[in-house]
Amino acid sequence: FCFRQASSLRMQMSVNMAIVFGNILILVFAHFVVSQRLHHCGEPTKYLDKQLDNKYLNKLVFNDRDKVAYKCSLGYSQSGGSRISHCIGGSWTPLNMNCQKKKCNALGEIENGQYSREGQSFGDKAIAMCNKGYVLRGERVRMCLEYGWNGTDPICEVSKIICSAPAVANRWIKPGERTQYTVQDTVTITCSEGFDLIGSSVVTCGPDGQWLNLPECRPKGQFSRVLVILKTCPIPELGKNGTVKELKSVYVPGDPLSITCNEGFIGSGDFMCDTNEKWIPNEPKCRMINCSAPTVANGRIHGSRFLYKPKDIVGVSCSEGFDLIGPAQVTCGPDGQWQGLPECRPKRISATGKCGPAPSHPNFELRNGSPTLKEYPSGSRIRYKCGIGYRRARGSDSIRCQGGQWTKLRLHCERKRCGSAGEISYGHFEYTGVSFGHSAKAVCQEGYELVGPQMRTCRDGGWDGRIPTCEPVHCPPPPEVKDAEMSDPIYDHVPFGHVVSYHCRTGALIGAREIHCTQKGTWSAPPPECKDIACPHPHVPRGSRMRGFRSVYKFGNTVVIACAPGLRLIGQSFITCGPDGEWKPKLPDCERRDIRFN
Repeated sequence: FCFRQASSLRMQMSVNMAIVFGNILILVFAHFVVSQRLHHCGEPTKYLDKQLDNKYLNKLVFNDRDKVAYKCSLGYSQSGGSRISHCIGGSWTPLNMNCQKKKCNALGEIENGQYSREGQSFGDKAIAMCNKGYVLRGERVRMCLEYGWNGTDPICEVSKIICSAPAVANRWIKPGERTQYTVQDTVTITCSEGFDLIGSSVVTCGPDGQWLNLPECRPKGQFSRVLVILKTCPIPELGKNGTVKELKSVYVPGDPLSITCNEGFIGSGDFMCDTNEKWIPNEPKCRMINCSAPTVANGRIHGSRFLYKPKDIVGVSCSEGFDLIGPAQVTCGPDGQWQGLPECRPKRISATGKCGPAPSHPNFELRNGSPTLKEYPSGSRIRYKCGIGYRRARGSDSIRCQGGQWTKLRLHCERKRCGSAGEISYGHFEYTGVSFGHSAKAVCQEGYELVGPQMRTCRDGGWDGRIPTCEPVHCPPPPEVKDAEMSDPIYDHVPFGHVVSYHCRTGALIGAREIHCTQKGTWSAPPPECKDIACPHPHVPRGSRMRGFRSVYKFGNTVVIACAPGLRLIGQSFITCGPDGEWKPKLPDCERRDIRFN
């Protein structure tokens, strides 16, 4: 009995120890899981100028001690620091990586014109402008992209565009006035006696041979209720950074403006107020001249500042495997551009071995070579050209067979740009874009209708078709109505919105009393009619007509009904002959009065 009791006690102790040990294991495991969960990191930090390396984009869980790598965003290049961030204790370590906007080289000079630049960094724009008497041929707007300025330098040609004398009806023409004008010429419009000027008195010959913002001469008094809102451009505020030549209190579309910026500031140039109440090619401003830190692909800049003043100098060297082409030092110029930026080009490789077929590239076509040739000897050179609708932007158009490999094609093609589809008086174009394949839809202002093609498409050689016109909407003369008179009748060139009212001399007016000229050049409703409407004799049993008795009752006639003595009237005593030949309100009744005895 004692043996069995001792054995049972030992077994109970073993079970208890197993339970305790198991609980300890559970607690340790739970602590491990919780600690691991607590040390997980969330989504890596996001930056405007940096982005995660592609291999980390699809990763969802980041454990303690995990790391991620970043790269500079499109248009930026790394200028120092580490690309790595670590997950430590549930948080990402700060990223010590510097990315700077890539810079474009200086633009070329435009004879008889100039560029107006926002800057020379990635995303900045440069707008080409021609001097007076010249017109632009080529791209007006160029943009600093990842590999340099897109497009090519335009040219300014002597303007061959001619504007005929301004066609404004009822204007006074000076004796000996010219019949032809060149681009940017201005003419002052004066109305003949008895007419008011509606719009700006000064008009400018536009780059498409059309006058900008033509006014109208309208008869005095006839349009006295027309409200004229003069379009104006804002007066530039330069402060102490520059001056405006011959500053005016009001600038209307077509007015020129010239500003001169003080030393140390950039933005001097000529501008024009356009019909959208904006300055073209851009807002007149004087900005302080600075050079952003220079960038050289596959190179290093020996300097740590973000901005440099004119005449500052920095050193440039190339990464391993690249040769420096150009000066080893560059200077910040007075225009905010680095002067003489060098390049870092791959070191030359000895040419041995043959190459396979010519590589195919989207939007490119072979200039030489054959797409069917399967092998090329060492040293062969193949040239490419841009496809239809594309133009060469930058980079070499050839590749070479070296060491059994084709060199990388650095040709960049961009869609050709058509620029403006033209200006439409009393209308405008709505664009899907201004590059090859894009379209422009002509839309007229209210009260005008389109004459000519509505759509234009940007083709390889420019916009197809021609510029349509917006002509005033006119309605035919208002229809005559028998036995009716019209108010404000116009029998020739009835303008959009004109209202005509009809009044019947006899009979009732059936239909719309007023009709107006619509946007479609039609009247808003069919003309009304004047009809002789007659109502039947107002017979009321046991009733009598107290007033208004006549042999024939026409539309508008009124009768007063009364009941015989001892009867009471149920309904209205005054009734009128309505436009439908029925009495309004309906005929009353005469009922016997109730007699009550007390």
